[in-house]
Amino acid sequence: GINAEYGQFKTINTNYFIQSNLSPCYVMAQYVLAGIAQCPQFARAEILADDLSINLPDFNVHKIVLSEKEWDAWLKETCSKHGWKHGSSPLVWRELVDRGGAGTYLGGWDDFRKMAEHWYSFGDKLDSTKISDISSENKATYEKDKAASIKPPVTPVKVAVLGATQTLSYNLLPLLFNSCFKTGPLAIILQDIEDHAQQMEGIKMEIDDCSFPELHSVTTTHSVSAAAAGADFLLILDPLDSSSHPDRFQLLKAANLLYKGIAEDLKNSLKSDAKIVINGYKGCLGGMLLRHYGVTSTNISVIVNLDEQRMRSKLAKRLAVLPSDIQDITVWGNVPVHNIAVTALASVHNHEGAITGPASYAKTVGQAVNEDKWEVSHISTRDVRDKAVMDKSGNRPDMASALAVFRHISTLVTGSENATMGCLSAGQYGTTAGAVFGFPVSVAEGVVSVREVGDLPEHLKELVQLQDSQLQVEKQVALGECDDVETSLIALEGMLWKILETPKLKRELEEKEAARIAAEEAERKAAEARAKEEAKRKAEEEAQRLAEEEAAAAAAAMEEMEEDEADEDEEEEEEE
Repeated sequence: GINAEYGQFKTINTNYFIQSNLSPCYVMAQYVLAGIAQCPQFARAEILADDLSINLPDFNVHKIVLSEKEWDAWLKETCSKHGWKHGSSPLVWRELVDRGGAGTYLGGWDDFRKMAEHWYSFGDKLDSTKISDISSENKATYEKDKAASIKPPVTPVKVAVLGATQTLSYNLLPLLFNSCFKTGPLAIILQDIEDHAQQMEGIKMEIDDCSFPELHSVTTTHSVSAAAAGADFLLILDPLDSSSHPDRFQLLKAANLLYKGIAEDLKNSLKSDAKIVINGYKGCLGGMLLRHYGVTSTNISVIVNLDEQRMRSKLAKRLAVLPSDIQDITVWGNVPVHNIAVTALASVHNHEGAITGPASYAKTVGQAVNEDKWEVSHISTRDVRDKAVMDKSGNRPDMASALAVFRHISTLVTGSENATMGCLSAGQYGTTAGAVFGFPVSVAEGVVSVREVGDLPEHLKELVQLQDSQLQVEKQVALGECDDVETSLIALEGMLWKILETPKLKRELEEKEAARIAAEEAERKAAEARAKEEAKRKAEEEAQRLAEEEAAAAAAAMEEMEEDEADEDEEEEEEE
């Protein structure tokens, strides 16, 4: 038996539970207690059930707490399911743990209390004031738990990729997952022209097959405006380069058409805080053209990490250190003019030289290399390096390019006190305000700021000024604002000659220019030869036609002569 004093229980084997007629039955069971959170009777039943559970290890209770709005619908559905009739809170029933099946209806608070008094000699001794406090506490706890259980809608980070069927995109997309985007799932929007629809679907299928944990969705579209709508990051993979357009003038005109079309599609579709990221041979010019054609966003950045990566790798081998030991390589100016990744401000750790210190000790790259303007004579131009990779591998250097794009985006997301990228100029370092120019930058909360690094060396100042001038001329040529195209091209070439002061690079440019002129001359001669051949063919055809006409005329005359002779012979025979 059990002492009837509140809270005082003796041990009892609760495998003996009552059935509906209150007769004992040896079966493991649990009670289900359901009610309205602020209901006083539900509070009394809950306290009784808790006390029984604490003092009787085999006494199990499952609670269902509902609000007043939820109660009526839930009670109606539950009673309909079990065939019960019940009208108020709480509702108590018993379920067999090891047998399953429908539960056994017990009733409300009074029925539960009577069962406890019958089997456990328990009497309800809580006063109404305490029950009221407990009911209020139940309601507050329920509302708090309910609010905590409601998950806010998932808002993915949207990354739109323009030109998504390029091999660069294929190498880049896997890098975006399980990486810098930690605030939510990732939604990818792939955009390209209609002719590439099947390729986009194939890429979409592969992304789905990868089953990236943070993948929210991947969609495809042919519309730039549809891709940009709601995007947090708009990545423009510019396909134009010197291989697609060997003639610099035609490359600039093609860039104008490309970015003009993109700018028109972006109007009224781009979020004000969206980040526009450009990767391309004329990325800085592209950013300036977007602004020229009405894109008002100041969140435009150009990826320059490829040049920085290559410089870092070359230096690491030269100095016998890890690439991570080299810091502050900066890409200045107009991507990708020769040797714009410079080491004037760079430093190196862990270098063994005449002066060696702990890991925290750093020396300038100039001190470690001991050669002025080392990069000018030892680093290949982007065109030369790209061609060397393609000649050996048979593929474009998209692995390194994809990593450069990823590192740029990662910097925008996570921030950095020391980075390099192309961004809008406000006149820093004597550049033209509004130009998109490669600078040393810092990034905080997605905002790119140009870093002030003190007074620059004279040769670096000259490089910055020359490239700023070059960008302005390129923009004028692209927009068709120059009256004399040849003069513009000569001015453009002249600036390049000034930037490329070393004999090696000057010789490379001379060879390229000579090859271009030779190709034009060969094409001109070939055109002249084709024209001569065509004229000769037409003359031969004309001569053949005249000969055929003369032969036909002679044959007709001969036939007529033969007919006349035949007529004369007939007349002579008649006369005879």
